[in-house]
Amino acid sequence: MNRRMSYEDRRQALVQAAIRVIARGGVPAATTRAIVAEARMPLGAFHYVFASRDELLSEVVRTITDGERIAAELALPAGVPVQDAVEAALVSYLELLIADPDRELALTELSLHGLRHDPALARRQHELYFLEMEAVLGQLAERCGVRWSEPLPELARRLIVVTEGLTGTWLADRDTDAARAVIRSVASWVAGSAERVAA
Repeated sequence: MNRRMSYEDRRQALVQAAIRVIARGGVPAATTRAIVAEARMPLGAFHYVFASRDELLSEVVRTITDGERIAAELALPAGVPVQDAVEAALVSYLELLIADPDRELALTELSLHGLRHDPALARRQHELYFLEMEAVLGQLAERCGVRWSEPLPELARRLIVVTEGLTGTWLADRDTDAARAVIRSVASWVAGSAERVAA
């Protein structure tokens, strides 16, 4: 380990190491020792930046979901029909999935682990998904000059259900063309919930 690494660089290196370990062997394999070994750091480096393994696992979820939200927001074009904007945001998510499937596999493993051993943790993980999706939908509405005809939390929840299905199916069959077809259909459906804001 480079002793000149900043606190934040060490933190992110451990998060990325945890993602790789979880994707390879599931949450039980993600011991503190396995994670620091993956990151090529001494054990003391872990306790310097994280109070516990649970704190690290929460940071894994936050890091991945923040990255997804940022990618979707950066992909949102201005001045285009709502359907095109929704499709652009979902395609940006699909491209992240294709580029690094381990990130989404790690999230899936964490969710299943929570369901088995700590349902409250799994619930918090999904609540974060809903909030991140609400943020993206809020940005999308602003850029397209629309409002949603249904409560934002409900629309966000339905889109998370769709993206989780899209993720699991793509991880299983790696059929990108089929995933893109699903995205086009979903974009059309979401656009039906948009209403133009009067000037």
